[in-house]
Amino acid sequence: MLRLEDRALDEAVVVAPSGRLDVVTYRQLRDHLIKVGTDNPRAVVVDLAGLDIASDSALAIFPAVYTRLDQWPGVPLLLVTGPGQIRNRLARTRTARYLPVHETVSKAVAAIDDPPPRRVAHVQLPNSLTSPRLAREFARLTCVGWNLDDLLDDALLLVGELVTNAVMHTDSAPVVRLELRRDVFSVAVRDDVPGEVNMRDPGGGVAGIHGLLLVAQIATAWGSSPTSTGGKVVWATLRAR
Repeated sequence: MLRLEDRALDEAVVVAPSGRLDVVTYRQLRDHLIKVGTDNPRAVVVDLAGLDIASDSALAIFPAVYTRLDQWPGVPLLLVTGPGQIRNRLARTRTARYLPVHETVSKAVAAIDDPPPRRVAHVQLPNSLTSPRLAREFARLTCVGWNLDDLLDDALLLVGELVTNAVMHTDSAPVVRLELRRDVFSVAVRDDVPGEVNMRDPGGGVAGIHGLLLVAQIATAWGSSPTSTGGKVVWATLRAR
């Protein structure tokens, strides 16, 4: 098992794993980094100083997590290596070509905003059958304010289905989060109930297609992730044109 220590720094989360990264602990670290990113910090910074990396192939975890967090929720992943052997291994395996690598935590945090900043809007809704309508109005106003008229119809369908699903299947007051980072627009709905979502769960639906089946048809990508508070987030993305 790895030991994983998290600390907050300038609205980012610094994760310091210690122990051996190998085929046994790969999933533990991967799932932890994704869960930390799901809570939408400013960035996830991984300090590798205390990590014993079993083989170069284990380094594939970082591009995989970087891609996953970049897809949703758009949280950047940065690595801190110091000047030693780990930095050389990242260069040798070309990992540094795919994600930012820095010598110190302070340099990594200073570089967080080098990519274009993201735009975020969120709203807490009641556990009520009126929430899908409220969510669609919130999404409409947000998309208009962000000049995303081309995405408006699909965004309204996505947020309506995800909120309907949350209201019908959880005893939660869902939280809707809309985000635009680079050219990816994401819709995320958080509830208090852990577990996987069911593709067959019903929703509002159009033309005989309902719920997450409709989400899967419309979205560029979609999925669900656990939160650190014990619930889950169901998310979907659209490519901004």
